Amino acid sequence: MGMLKKAWASLLAVIFILTIAPLNTSANEAFLDALEEDLKATHYDYKEGTAKIVKEETLTHSNGNEVIAAVVELDTVRDGIFITRKTEFHYYDATDNKILTTADLVEVEGATEFSDANIDMLGQQIIYWLPVLIMLLLIAVPALILFFVVPRFYSTTDYMNPIYEKNDNPR
Repeated sequence: MGMLKKAWASLLAVIFILTIAPLNTSANEAFLDALEEDLKATHYDYKEGTAKIVKEETLTHSNGNEVIAAVVELDTVRDGIFITRKTEFHYYDATDNKILTTADLVEVEGATEFSDANIDMLGQQIIYWLPVLIMLLLIAVPALILFFVVPRFYSTTDYMNPIYEKNDNPR
């Protein structure tokens, strides 16, 4: 009976924790929605829906507004095959529901400290597997066709063999 009570208490504790965890997601959802709109406007090659918050910190604006500073990872796609994964800083005014520009960061307390502490997270990485795969296919498919298909259809030795044998020509 004691084991059943412990199992029941553990289950209730897990359910309680899982219901509390997503309480802060409404601010993150508003941030991600505003970020999607901003990224569509500022990055012409932004792949929609790829932005994710890697690290975030809450700061305060000089007018008292709550500002969320975040390190955001996003993907850009050029010509449908060249994928670049970028990591950037973005700042969101949670009170006014807008993305802050670089000029607005002067009035945000702790913005420079956040950027200095996380500067090593910035960068971009090119994803090479798709262009390499396409190049391999462009080289391999014609080579396979030349190796397997062409000798069967255009073999001059097979075509000339009956003529040589009929005329009794030496090879």
